[in-house]
Amino acid sequence: MLLVALATLAALAPCGASPLNVLFVSTVSSPSHYIWVSSLAGELLRRGHHVTELVIKPPATPHPNRTSFVIDGKIYAETTPVDLETIYDHSLFEEIHFLYDFCRDSANIVFESKAFADLLKLLKQKKPDFDVFVLDFPLQEPFIGLNYIIGRKPMVAMTAFNLPVEVLTLMGSPYFPSLLPYSGVGAHGGDPLTFTERLYSVCRWIGFTTYINWVYRPDVDKMIAENFPGAPPLAELEKDVAISLVNTNPALHGAMPLVPSIVEVGGMQARPPKPLPADILEWINEKAAPHGFVFMSFGTNVRAASLNKGSRDAILRAFARIKQRVLWKYEDDDILDKLPPNVRVSKWLPQNDILAHPNIRCFVSHNGGLSTQEASYHGVPILGMPFFADQLGYAKKGERIGISRTVIYRTATEEAFYEALTDVINNPKYRANMKVVQNAVRDQKETPVERAAWYVEMVARTGGAPHLRSPALRLRWYEVWMLDILAAAALAVGLALWLVRRLLGALCSSGGARRRTKAKAH
Repeated sequence: MLLVALATLAALAPCGASPLNVLFVSTVSSPSHYIWVSSLAGELLRRGHHVTELVIKPPATPHPNRTSFVIDGKIYAETTPVDLETIYDHSLFEEIHFLYDFCRDSANIVFESKAFADLLKLLKQKKPDFDVFVLDFPLQEPFIGLNYIIGRKPMVAMTAFNLPVEVLTLMGSPYFPSLLPYSGVGAHGGDPLTFTERLYSVCRWIGFTTYINWVYRPDVDKMIAENFPGAPPLAELEKDVAISLVNTNPALHGAMPLVPSIVEVGGMQARPPKPLPADILEWINEKAAPHGFVFMSFGTNVRAASLNKGSRDAILRAFARIKQRVLWKYEDDDILDKLPPNVRVSKWLPQNDILAHPNIRCFVSHNGGLSTQEASYHGVPILGMPFFADQLGYAKKGERIGISRTVIYRTATEEAFYEALTDVINNPKYRANMKVVQNAVRDQKETPVERAAWYVEMVARTGGAPHLRSPALRLRWYEVWMLDILAAAALAVGLALWLVRRLLGALCSSGGARRRTKAKAH
C-alpha cells in the first residue's frame, strides 16, 4: 500500500518539480534587450533548471547548469549606429524599412556566426532532450526553425518590445487600434485615445500589417528554408507557441484585452539595488551632493557620444547652471576637457542601482522602455529626449500622466533644456505622480520574473498549455471578424427582399390582369 501511495503521489506531482532542460535563444541585436531576457534565464537557473542558450552577450557569472553559445564579434547594433540627426523625422515607409532591415541583417549575422554553427552541431549530434523552447521572438522570427531541429517542443515566445501586435496575432488575441496605439504604449486608467491618435494608429496598423504579411513573412520563410532544411514554414511552426511573455504592466502601459496565453511580465529587469562602486557613491551621496544629483543615460542603443557637438555643448552649459551634480553615461573621451565642475562622465554605469539611490532628483533619459520601467520602479521623475521606436510612445505617455517632461533633440536649445530640467527637479508634482506609478508597479503578488519562470514551468508541465489556447487560432481571419456571418445575413436579407419584390411584382401583375379583363367585359 505504501508503494502504491508513493507512486500515486509521484504521478500527481507537477512536472515542474523536476529540473527542466530549456533551450533559450535571444538574438535581438540590443544589449539592453538582453538585460531583460537574461533576467528570466537567471531565474530559471536559480530554480534549478538547465539552460542551453544562444545569446548576444556572455553571462555575467558562470553557472554549472548553463551552457552558453555567445555570438562572437560585434553585434549588428554595434556595427550599424543610429543616425540621431534624421531618425526622429522618419516617415512611416522609412520607419518600416529601418526596422525590418534591422531584423534581416541582424538575423543573418547570427546565422553566419560560429556560435550558431556550434549550437546547431550540438543539437544535431548529441540530440539533447529539451522540455521547452524559450525564444525571444518578434523581430528574430527565423530562429523558430530551431524548434524543428529539437523535435517541435512546447514554445514560449517572449519580447522586451512592450506588446507588439504580432504577438497578439500570434496568440489569437484581438487588436483594436482604438485601444492600443500601434507599436506604442497603451492608455492609462481607461483614458481613451483622441480621434487623431486613433486615426494615426489605424494608418500605422495598415502600413505595417501590409508589409509584414506581404514582404517580411515571406522573407522569414526563405531564411527558415535556407538555414533549417526540411523545416515547415513560419505559419506552421508558430502553432508550437504555447504562451507569450510580454514586457508590459498595466500600471505603466495601460489595461488591454488579452487572452490568458499572453502573460504580462513588464519590468523583469528592475530589482532592488546592489551596492554601488565606492567612487560613484562618493560622487552622488548627500554629503558630496547636498542638492542631489541628476543621472543621464541614453541606454545601449543610442550613444550619447553621437550627439552633434552643438547639442552636446548646449546640454553641458545647461548642466553648469544647476546646483545638482550630474552623472552622465558618455562613451568617448572627447568631452573630458569640456566638463563643468559638477558633471562627471563614465563609459558604463549601473543604471538600476543608481536610479535606486535616494539622493537622485531627475533621470535624463531617451525614454527607452526598460529605462522608463526602472525609473518607475524606483520612483524617479524623467526628463525625456526620445529618438525613435517605443521611446516616442513612452515620452508621450510620461507627459500624459505627469511623470516626465520631453525635449526634442533636434530643436533643444540650452534654455529649453535648462527650463525643462529645472522644472522636473524642482516641481514636486512629477515625483508625486511617479510615486503613484511606483506603488502600482510594485503592488504585485510575485515579481514579474518569478511569474515568467512559473509560466515556463507550467508550459512544460502541461505539454504546451492547450487550456490557454485561443479559439481564434483555429478560425480564418474572416471568421474571427464574423464577415462570413455578415455575408450570410446580407445574402439572406437580399434574398428576402428579392422574394418580396417578386411577390409584389406577381401580385401587381395579377391585379392588373384582372382589371384589364374586367374592362374588356364592360
